Amino acid sequence: MKNKLIIIPILLTLFGASIGLLVGWSNIKPIKRDITIKARQYSYDPEKLEVNKGDTLIIKLVSLDVFHGFYLEGFDIDAEIQANQKSFRFRHPSEGFNWKDTTELFLVVNKTGKYRYRCSHTCGTMHPFMQGELIVKPNNILNSGIGGIIGFALGMLLMIYRKFTNQGGK
Repeated sequence: MKNKLIIIPILLTLFGASIGLLVGWSNIKPIKRDITIKARQYSYDPEKLEVNKGDTLIIKLVSLDVFHGFYLEGFDIDAEIQANQKSFRFRHPSEGFNWKDTTELFLVVNKTGKYRYRCSHTCGTMHPFMQGELIVKPNNILNSGIGGIIGFALGMLLMIYRKFTNQGGK
């Protein structure tokens, strides 16, 4: 009898985690986002970007003070930004040093996770701290974790309820 009671929270935990995953993969429609990232010693504005998987990002890079870089980890993008210029140059490091001039980057975010962007050209003494985050949702681990916790809590409540109702009947 006790072994059967232990199975209830386990099954409800797995069920809750599965529901959490499904909620994370719900119908989030990709959209086109125009984003301007402003670089200045020693920060980016915005410091954090939250987007959804599948979104198309149109990124404009602007330096407000000195020569800066912009390297986006996980997406093979490196850029050089001159102060007070609308255009900048970029490259895909995996393809070598084939720099191209542009006024905006087009990027389809096709994978979830947290990615850092950082200055890739020394811009002063605090240069190593110049970074930001691109967060691509959904966070499936969070959703399944919350679902699992809810399922486990329901399973435990059901076990406690059954234990007390069985003891009351004796």
